Amino acid sequence: MSYRDIMVHLTLDPRNAERTRFAIGLARRFNARVSGLYTVPPPNVPYYMGEYIPTELIQKQMDEAQKASVAAREAFLATCSDAGIEHRWLASDLAPVEALRVMSRASDLVIVGQPDPSPADPATIPYGTDVLPQELALQAGRPVMTLPHTGPMAEAGRRILVAWNGKREAARAVHDALPLLRGAETVHLVTVAPEKKGRTPMAEIVELLERHGVKLEGAIVDGGAQKVGAALLSEAKARNADLMVMGAFGHSRLREMVFGGVTETVLGSLDLPVLLSN
Repeated sequence: MSYRDIMVHLTLDPRNAERTRFAIGLARRFNARVSGLYTVPPPNVPYYMGEYIPTELIQKQMDEAQKASVAAREAFLATCSDAGIEHRWLASDLAPVEALRVMSRASDLVIVGQPDPSPADPATIPYGTDVLPQELALQAGRPVMTLPHTGPMAEAGRRILVAWNGKREAARAVHDALPLLRGAETVHLVTVAPEKKGRTPMAEIVELLERHGVKLEGAIVDGGAQKVGAALLSEAKARNADLMVMGAFGHSRLREMVFGGVTETVLGSLDLPVLLSN
């Protein structure tokens, strides 16, 4: 198994170039094609205008969106051509989650950006990206790599932390990440010990990864009073990891808002790329 097509999400966002460069770095490693998928943002109508929407305003925003799309296409094509990487350009006027959910199923890996976790103005967050990583990971059926909002981001995957709890989602993430795990200098398999006994042991997954030639270090960590997500981020920092691999666990939005969740915690505070699978 390898990655032969890597899809990167682009939109009306100044971080397009950084995501493209990151995708190119991975594509070089796996001799893969880079597919740039641009989602065209719809007109943004201020709430205070109510039902009255001047036609001129809508047309102006549509024209600006089209110009931005053309500029993004030219920049993407030029960057990939200069890098000597096989590439293709795709565009959609669907919402980002929907466009990527449908089109990424013919790719091996999807790269998206983390929404600004503390924007000065929420209106500046590119349309439809506020819940993109977690929702896409639950719907796409493909591994989703989320790049942190803070940058610049170097190539990742030399020192990987794998979050392991023995569940289906974690197993899917490990298998989806195998091309990266096999090429890593070090892989830290980390389980955050639960309060109650009886968790799935590490032995079986450790043996499997070693059979795949993964250079593995395992650890069971006592997270103490920390939430699991916070404990994983702390371990990643302590072990100088440049990539985290974890299962994407989904609950209702209400439950996540009230109780929080491992996926929500990590995606809200990440400072390294995270590969999510469900």
